[in-house]
Amino acid sequence: MPKSDQRTIKPRKDGAEAVEAAVALCRVRGAQITPLREAVLTVLWSATGPIGAYELRDTLSEQLARKISASTIYRTLDFLCDYGVVSRIESRNAYVACEHPQHDHACILFVCDDCGTSSEIENERLQGLLTADAETLGFTIGKRVVELSGSCAECREAAR
Repeated sequence: MPKSDQRTIKPRKDGAEAVEAAVALCRVRGAQITPLREAVLTVLWSATGPIGAYELRDTLSEQLARKISASTIYRTLDFLCDYGVVSRIESRNAYVACEHPQHDHACILFVCDDCGTSSEIENERLQGLLTADAETLGFTIGKRVVELSGSCAECREAAR
């Protein structure tokens, strides 16, 4: 495939390795990573699918043996989204760890309507098309998240 057509589809990294890489990346970008921010990343990387803020709050409150407010979780998630290591799935009001946080890219998420899992790909060609269309309109893209919903291969197979 020519470089402009390349897309990256990778299995999820080892959670501990991914969290360590995301923490290091945030530090390089000038962010302070608190224990709570690292704990949020750890839960998101260990999750089998997108997680809502309240579920995340409950999980972390139990794990850390202290009450954590929803507003604290939302601030933490906003921070991690701003630094590109977490993505928000708008249609589900849920969050996932970003598969490719090391560089700025359009986050393309495939979300299964049946089991709720999500997969992220990176597609340079699609990103180029979106950028070109934005330039044509004189539009500056801020957040770049594309969500596609449907059925994953496992759910389609299970339905057969």
